[in-house]
Amino acid sequence: MKKRNSKKSKSPAAGPGKFRSRRAKKEEQQKRQSSPQPSGQKPWGRGPEAREERSARKNQFPGQQHPGRDDRGPRGARPSGREGRQGGGDSRLVSLKATVDKNRKGFAFLIFENRSIPDAFVSPERCEGLFHGDRVQVLMRPPSYVVKVQVIERRIREAVGRYTIHPSGMGYGGWLVYEKKKAREEIFIPFIAKYRPKNEDWVRVKLEFHERGEHAVTGSILEIYGQELPASADLARVVADYNLTENHSELAVQEAREKRLEVPGKDLEGREDLRNLHFITIDGATARDFDDAVLVEKKGTHFVLWVAIADVSHYVQEGRELDREARSRGTSVYFPERAFHMLPGALSENLCSLRPNEPRLALVSRIEMSHTGKRLKTDVLEAVIESKRRATYDQIQEEWEAERENPNWIYRPHFELYAALKAARSARGSIDFEFPEAEISLEPNGEVKSIEIRPRKDSHRLIEEFMIAANEAVTDWMMARKWPFVYRIHEEPSVQSLENFQALAATVGFQVSLEKARSPKVLADIVRKLEGHAAQTLLSMSLLRSMKQAVYSSTHGMHFGLASEGYTHFTSPIRRYPDLVVHRLLRMALRAEKAGHKLKPQVRDQLEKDLTEICEHCSYRERLAADAERDAIKLKQVRVMLKHVGEEFEGKVVGMVNSGLFIQIPQPYVEGMINVENMTDDLYEFHENRMVFQGRRSRKSYKIGDSVKIKVVRADLERRQIDFIML
Repeated sequence: MKKRNSKKSKSPAAGPGKFRSRRAKKEEQQKRQSSPQPSGQKPWGRGPEAREERSARKNQFPGQQHPGRDDRGPRGARPSGREGRQGGGDSRLVSLKATVDKNRKGFAFLIFENRSIPDAFVSPERCEGLFHGDRVQVLMRPPSYVVKVQVIERRIREAVGRYTIHPSGMGYGGWLVYEKKKAREEIFIPFIAKYRPKNEDWVRVKLEFHERGEHAVTGSILEIYGQELPASADLARVVADYNLTENHSELAVQEAREKRLEVPGKDLEGREDLRNLHFITIDGATARDFDDAVLVEKKGTHFVLWVAIADVSHYVQEGRELDREARSRGTSVYFPERAFHMLPGALSENLCSLRPNEPRLALVSRIEMSHTGKRLKTDVLEAVIESKRRATYDQIQEEWEAERENPNWIYRPHFELYAALKAARSARGSIDFEFPEAEISLEPNGEVKSIEIRPRKDSHRLIEEFMIAANEAVTDWMMARKWPFVYRIHEEPSVQSLENFQALAATVGFQVSLEKARSPKVLADIVRKLEGHAAQTLLSMSLLRSMKQAVYSSTHGMHFGLASEGYTHFTSPIRRYPDLVVHRLLRMALRAEKAGHKLKPQVRDQLEKDLTEICEHCSYRERLAADAERDAIKLKQVRVMLKHVGEEFEGKVVGMVNSGLFIQIPQPYVEGMINVENMTDDLYEFHENRMVFQGRRSRKSYKIGDSVKIKVVRADLERRQIDFIML
């Protein structure tokens, strides 16, 4: 019989290096029970700092147990010995979905999708095989005892990092050190003669997860980059980090190519013919998919807002390959290099793109509004439209500035309604955050040409207001009919998070009443008062973080940030799966209403069950996509600063923590950190109550908004960090 651990793939039980097998780690764990760990040794996050962190977390969540792991059987298959002896508490077991928030030190917290449930601690021993961002099914014994964790959606299936040859030699394989700001994993790579990476080479590996054996996770090499990671590999690195897929399956592509538009013909049946209306699409200059078109008509003192959205649901039938793939992806993802689309180009850039002067199927909301932007009546229509113009934001902005005083300008009603909607939304307490966004221009090889702040103009805001109005209108239309639906909900912030914001605001002179702060109108007023203030970015970001994350839900709830009693995502079915589902539900309701049918109870029950699962999955995929997009931007910001190490810049203090100052520079638009240890002209102390760094001797101080001169000393691609020093 062939030996399980041959020379080509084995690693000694307790190798001489810092990388250890599961058995070696078990032996170390047993030794630590009888002898303290040296203070300088912190492998796998199990040193004194990790113990302090776990102790602090335990105090934060009283009653939370820190169970070990049963290394004798399949990972997560059954409770450990200590769990089996655990007594007290509720004997019932509940099953919940959660996302893994893993610390660099090895332990993790489970962030439950039901946000009313407190986060649960998972010890390092039970985190083997879990990666930051994994979606898991958790078996719990109330109130907080974790019995079993089962991965249902892997965050990562490939990894990019530096390779380290095994201490015993190349023939024993090696280790991939996968490192990010919130994660550090050491992945064993068995030796394969085909690939012979050198020490410290960058490599891309495919991960394999094991229920039993020496290692919870191993990797097989897919690509060797060499000692320096090329810019062309940045996208592959982010894609690996988030387990994303760019290309569609052959079956999905073929299904998309087979779709046809028959107008005139059968596709006109049962649809309103709106091809005579003067719809316009307004998008970015480089956009190739136009999924929304708008029109505003003035009727006396009233307005009629038409919002036409490409009818993707006509082409993507539930349960077929296109639908299965779109549901799996959940959303399109946009990178500096290119986009990973939810749907194949045959749909997103053709039949479901509202090209000018071409008939297209659409789902249309027709909304009558008063001169103050109050919604009076909503109609939802299955229609055929024909956009009369494809315009860019810049073109419409230029025309608006030139024609502002012209009462006969064709798009004047659009801007009049925009002003009314904006004022009405502001009056009810909708919170508008104005965060600068990076606009990145790249060379063909992935190197950065420029990173600037993306301008945001009235033409952008006009389309945003019309989309918000349409989303609210169709939600109200569906709620009136009491149909199952997909809502976009945003719960009010917790008392604790608002207290944290209140304390931070006080340090820069903003007094916030906690009793009033739970009203979105009060928070919206605070955001408006912050405009132009030196601490605007800091406090706005703090306020945003104090709020809970918006999610999809099959249960109605308000959208706190928009101060909306009912909200959905209706306007982008090309790039968001929940919008596609909303379109299907609207069409079902329309056709049932026309036929005089009611939804049968058993059909309703199954539909609500399906919608709950779709909402949970799409909320997870949305968060993952947003994280991937932020990571891709940060990676390019670090890369552009590699060219500027040693150079000096003017910057602004935009934040501070105990460890140092966050500095933002405008050109290129990046943010980096000055570590307090590198502020060597004095011994600086952080006064959190005043948000000031002050020197003991000189009394020199730095506060939010101060202009400073800095020098770039390091740009770290591995951790995606930029370090400055003060000049």
